Amino acid sequence: MKLNKLIMIFAAAIFLSACNKNDELLEKLNDNVGLVKKYNEFKSQGVEKEIDFNANIIDNVIDTAFSFIGTPNKYGGIDKTGIDASALVYISISKNSKVQFPRIAQEMARYGEPITNPDKLKRGDIVFFFDTYEINRIITSVGIFIGKGEFIHSSTSDGVKISQIDDPYYWKDKFFYGTRILN
Repeated sequence: MKLNKLIMIFAAAIFLSACNKNDELLEKLNDNVGLVKKYNEFKSQGVEKEIDFNANIIDNVIDTAFSFIGTPNKYGGIDKTGIDASALVYISISKNSKVQFPRIAQEMARYGEPITNPDKLKRGDIVFFFDTYEINRIITSVGIFIGKGEFIHSSTSDGVKISQIDDPYYWKDKFFYGTRILN
């Protein structure tokens, strides 16, 4: 009887430990029913998938993204006449690797281990944001972390630019997590 009880306690501890990361993400959603539902649907379709990018491409990926600075934001845009946030990341990675990577931010967010603390991000990590505009997905924007608290992305109002991830007026509250896909 005591052995069964110990096994149950041990199993519960393992389960709670595994859920801890997810609890951090749920906390960011502030019990918003719509956002929690979107997150649960996202999670149910798989996360933390492996992808094999070589770390040697980090600088080239970031350089490609920098080549778009000043390009206007255009939903669905994929070139220097107009580009959206997910296309900026997709093109920056695709031009520098033969590995297939998704085009949509929510699908990108399925790859790599979530990094919920922005202080633990490293240059080349992909950063994901939620609730930046109304859509049926939890992940609504994406960028590339370039170090020193900054990331490059395509802003609806300013086009491709560099922003502070801890900007108290916007991005800090919208940061969901990052992933390290370039090892």
